[in-house]
Amino acid sequence: MAGTMAPPATEPFVGRRRELQLLHDALGAALAGRGRVVVLSGEAGIGKTRLAQEVATLALRRGMLALWGRCLEEPGAPPFLPWTRAMQACLRACRDERLPALLGREAAAAIEIAPEIAERLPPGTAVPMIGEGDQARFRLFAAVAHFWRQVAVLRPLLLIFDNLHWADASSLRLLNFLAQDIGESRMLLLGSYREEALSRQHPLAATLAELLNTPQFCRLPLQGLSLGETEHLVMAASAVPPPPAIMAAIHRRTEGNPLFLVEMLRFMQQAPTGDDPRAAAALVETVPHGIRAVIGQRLNRLSAPCCALLTIAACIGRDFDLPLLAELAGVGSEASLLDTLDEALAQRIIETRQPGPQYQFSHALIREVLYDELPEARRVALHGCIAESLQVRHAGDLDAVLAQLAYHAAAALPAGNPARALDIAQRAAARAATLMAFEEALRCYRLALQLQERWLPTERVRHCALLLALGAVQMHAGEHDASAATFLDAATLARTLGDAALFAQAALGVENNGWRISRSGEQAAALLEEALADSDRFDAALRVDLLAALCRACIFCGRQPQANAAQRCAVALARELALPQPLFKALAAIVPARHDPAQLDERLHCAREAFEVAENAGHMEWVDALTGWYFGDLVEKGELDAARTLAQLHARVADTIRQPFMQAMGLASLTLLAAYEGRFADAERLASETFTIGQRFLPGNAQGAHSLQIFVLRRQQGRLGEVLPVLRGLVGRVPPESLWQPGLALICAELELHEPAREAYETLAAGDFAGIARDGMWLTNVVFAAEVCARLGDRSRAAALYRLLEPYAGRNVVTGTNIACFGAVDRYRGMLAALAGDDAGAGQHFAAAVALEERGGGRPWLAHSRYEWARWLASRGGDTTAARAQLVLALALGRELGMAGLARRCEALQRELDGAMAVAPAAPGALSRREVAVLRLLSGGHSNQAIAERLFISPHTVAHHVRHILTKTDCRNRTEAAAWANRHRITAEG
Repeated sequence: MAGTMAPPATEPFVGRRRELQLLHDALGAALAGRGRVVVLSGEAGIGKTRLAQEVATLALRRGMLALWGRCLEEPGAPPFLPWTRAMQACLRACRDERLPALLGREAAAAIEIAPEIAERLPPGTAVPMIGEGDQARFRLFAAVAHFWRQVAVLRPLLLIFDNLHWADASSLRLLNFLAQDIGESRMLLLGSYREEALSRQHPLAATLAELLNTPQFCRLPLQGLSLGETEHLVMAASAVPPPPAIMAAIHRRTEGNPLFLVEMLRFMQQAPTGDDPRAAAALVETVPHGIRAVIGQRLNRLSAPCCALLTIAACIGRDFDLPLLAELAGVGSEASLLDTLDEALAQRIIETRQPGPQYQFSHALIREVLYDELPEARRVALHGCIAESLQVRHAGDLDAVLAQLAYHAAAALPAGNPARALDIAQRAAARAATLMAFEEALRCYRLALQLQERWLPTERVRHCALLLALGAVQMHAGEHDASAATFLDAATLARTLGDAALFAQAALGVENNGWRISRSGEQAAALLEEALADSDRFDAALRVDLLAALCRACIFCGRQPQANAAQRCAVALARELALPQPLFKALAAIVPARHDPAQLDERLHCAREAFEVAENAGHMEWVDALTGWYFGDLVEKGELDAARTLAQLHARVADTIRQPFMQAMGLASLTLLAAYEGRFADAERLASETFTIGQRFLPGNAQGAHSLQIFVLRRQQGRLGEVLPVLRGLVGRVPPESLWQPGLALICAELELHEPAREAYETLAAGDFAGIARDGMWLTNVVFAAEVCARLGDRSRAAALYRLLEPYAGRNVVTGTNIACFGAVDRYRGMLAALAGDDAGAGQHFAAAVALEERGGGRPWLAHSRYEWARWLASRGGDTTAARAQLVLALALGRELGMAGLARRCEALQRELDGAMAVAPAAPGALSRREVAVLRLLSGGHSNQAIAERLFISPHTVAHHVRHILTKTDCRNRTEAAAWANRHRITAEG
C-alpha cells in the first residue's frame, strides 16, 4: 500500500506552528493506537485545506496512508459521497493480500456505498440484504467502521474530510458513528468546515455538539496569519518582496487571510507598478474590501469568452468535466475549449483533476462568485440543460446521479418540466432511503412535496403518497414525533379524498411508529378500527396487517380483550391465506402483552408457532422483535432450558445476518442468563457489549437497561455501598412518580438506611401501591416494594402486596422483555406471608421458590430464597434444625458465587442460631441495630448533625437515639457512652 490521494499543494505553507504541533501529536497518538478526531474551523480562505495538505505530507513521512474524502461543494451530492470517495481511494491504494481476510463478511454491507469492496472480500462472501430502517442503517455504519478499522490494522490511517459544511447529513451521521469507537484504532480523522456557513439548524452543528462529548475529539479554530507570517507568505509568492509599509498595509487589508493575501498579490501583479513604492501603496488601497470582491476584480480581467465559459462551469459545480462543458457551451470540439481554459489555468482560477479530462475551481469561493453573478434566467436555463444532459449521459445508470439530477431539475423551474422534476426528486428520495441515507431522503421528499404543492397542486393523491413515504423515513431516522404528525396528516388527507387504501397505510404508519417507542396505542387503535370498517375493499394480506396492528395498539392502551379478538381474527384470516409472512405477523402480534399474567401460556403458544413459521420460511430475520418477548416469557414461566436454547439460536442468527437490534437483544438475553446463573463477570462483560450496541440506535433505552443490569450485579456482589455518594443526593429529591423510587427504597433498605427507605416506601404505598405505573417495570417495582415492606416490618400493607403478586405465583420476575430477572415471585410472597403471620403459606411459598430456582439453575436467587426460608424458620423458634439446613446451603452458595452481602447476613443469622450476639449490653434492654450504628459514630467523635448526614436521618432522630443509648447503657453523657462502647468492643467509626 503506497501513495496518497491528497491534492497537491499549490501555495507555500507558513505559520500554524501551534496547530501543526497539535496535529503532529494527534498523528503520534494514532500511530500508537489511540485514534483521534480533529476538526479545523475558520472563515473561507483561512487555510484549512492547506493545513490539511501539510498534515497529509507529515503522515506520509511517518508511514501512514493519507486519504481524502472531499465533499461536493454545491447541492446535489449523492449520499455518502465523501465516504465513497475515500473508500474508493483506499481500495486503489491498498493492495495488501491480507486485506480480504481482515475485512471478512463484516464489511460486506458497506458495498451499498462502495461497490468496489465486493472485489476485496473473501471468496464466496455473500452480499447481505441490507434491509430497512434504523437497524439496517446501524448495520451499514458498522460495516463501514469495520472496513476502516481493518485497513488501519495494515497501515495507520489519516482520513481527511474537507469542507464538512457541504457534507450531506447522512455522511455526518456516519462520521459521528465512527468517531465513537476511534479511540482504540490507528486512525486520525481530520475534518474542516467554514464557520460562517454554520447556523444552529445546520446538520453539522448537531454533529459537532455530539462530538464534543467524545473524549477523542478536538476542534482547532484557525485565525489569520500574523504580520511576520504574512511577510513569509508574500516573500515566498513574490519575486520582489514589497517594502515594510506596503507589507503592513497588505496585512491590514487582508487580516492575514491566506487566500485573500494570494488573490490580492495576483491582483497587484496584473497591474505592475514598477519600483515605485508610492504607486504600490496606492494600488494596495485600491484593492476592494473583502475576498469575494477581490476575486470578482480578478475575474473581470479575464477575456469575455473565458468568463462566459467559467460561468457555465460554475453552474455545473466546483468539479466539471470537459465533455459536459463543451455540450453546454454549444461547442462541437472539446479541443476548441482548451485554449480558453488555458487562460483560466494560467491565472490559477481553475486546476486540473485526475482522472481527466476533469477540472475544478481552485477554491469554492471562486465558483460561488461566478454562480452568484449569473442572471436568473440564464441560471435557470443552464440548470435545465444540465439536467437533460445528465439524464441522457447516464440513462443506463441514473441512480448514480439522481441527487444531482434532482437538484438541477428543480433549479430549472419554472422554465423546466415540473412533472419530471417531481418524478426525479421522488426517485432520488427512494434511492437515498435504500442507502440508509435517511437525512438525504428527508430532504428529497420535502423537495418533492414542495414541487408538488407549487407546480402540481391538483395531484392530492400523490401528495398523500409522498406524506406516507416521508413519515416512514422520519420514523427510521428516529424523528418519531415528526413521523406521527406526518402520518396523521396523511390520514386526514386520505379521509378527505375517500381513499381507503391510503388511509389504511396511514393508520398502519401511526401504529408502527408508536409501538416502537412504547407510545399509547389509543390514537392508532381508533384509526385502525376506522380503516377496518372498509376492509372489504382490501386484499386479505392487508386485512391481516391491519388486524395485527390493531392487536398491538390495543395492547399498548390497555384494551386486552379487544387485542385478543383482533389477533384471533388475524390468525384465522392468515391461515386461510396460507402465506407464511401474514401468519407470522398475526401470531406475533399478541406477544407484547406481557403485562397480562393470564395470557402467558397463550403468548408462549403463539410465539412458538411464529418462530416455526419464520424458520420454515427461511426468514429468521422476521423474529427480530419477537425473540426478546418470547425469551422473557420462557424465563418467567421457568422454562430456562428452552430460554437458553432460544438465546443461543438467536445469537447465531443475529451474527449471521448482522442485524444490530437482534444482536443487542441476543446479548441482553445472554446477560440475563449469566446473572441468573451467578456468572457475574460474564454478565458484566455482556452487559457492556449490549450497551455498546444499544446506545447507537436506542440510547435512552440502552442506558436504562444497562443501569438496571449493573444494579442487579452490584447487589448480588454486595457492592451497593458504591452508590452511597449518589444516593445522598437522591434521598428526598426523587419525584414520587419516578421510575427510580422503588429502586431507591430497596437500595436504602438493603444498606439498612431505614429512615430514607421508609420515606421512599411510603411514597410508593399510597393507595395500596396504585401509583406504581402499569408498564414493563410494574412487576419488578412491586417485588421491590414487597422486599422493602418485609425489611421494614410493615405488616399492615403486606396483604395488599401479596394480592398484587398472586397472579404470578410459580413464576419468575422478568423486567421488560429480557433486561433482568429477580428470581421467583414465591420468595417475595413467602416474605409477605411470614410478615403477616401466615406460617402455612410462607412455608409453601419458600419451598416453591427454591424448587423453581433449583430447577432453572438460578443459583444466586436460590441462595436468597434459602436464606429467607432459614430466617423465617429461625424466627419461629422451634425449627432451628430446618433453619440451619437451609442456612448452610445458602451460605455455601453465597461464598462460592462471591455474594458478599448475602454471606454476611447468613453469617449473622448463623451466629444468632449459635447463640452468639453481636452486642451484649450491660444496661437493661438491648441496643437496637440503629442505636449501635449511632453509638459507633458517637464514639468516633461525630456530632449529631454529622451522624444524621451519615445515616440519612434527621438530627432530631439522632438526639432521640442518643437519649435511648444513655438510658440503656446507664451512662450520664456522651463520653461515658463512648467508654462503654469501647469496653463492649463496639468499634468507633471515623
